Amino acid sequence: MPVLTKEFELDDGTKITVRQAGGMTKLRIENIQAQVFRDHMHFGLDTSDWTEEQQKQFANALEEKGAGMVHQMESWVPRSIISPKDFDMECLTSEELRMILGFVRGDDPEGAIPLDNSSE
Repeated sequence: MPVLTKEFELDDGTKITVRQAGGMTKLRIENIQAQVFRDHMHFGLDTSDWTEEQQKQFANALEEKGAGMVHQMESWVPRSIISPKDFDMECLTSEELRMILGFVRGDDPEGAIPLDNSSE
């Protein structure tokens, strides 16, 4: 399956083109996420069944290991904005960053397929 691109219109009317993060870009952080998940599997395999406290512990562990949301934004978003070439990342609001990250990492249906299914 090819890497997808999507045009976003920002709050100020600027349009940017973003491509989803590919396997090699995502590999380091996804590996850390998998390790942290394995460390927390005793909470259960379905994370939606975890308590709020267990969710917080997991999120804190991701941040401590360098795989939390901020790390994903710093690593994936700048590499994923393909036009305009001279786009200033500091122009993005927190809400815009989260929206772009969702596409880049594959949270929405238009985003990337999971790394473990990428051969399909």
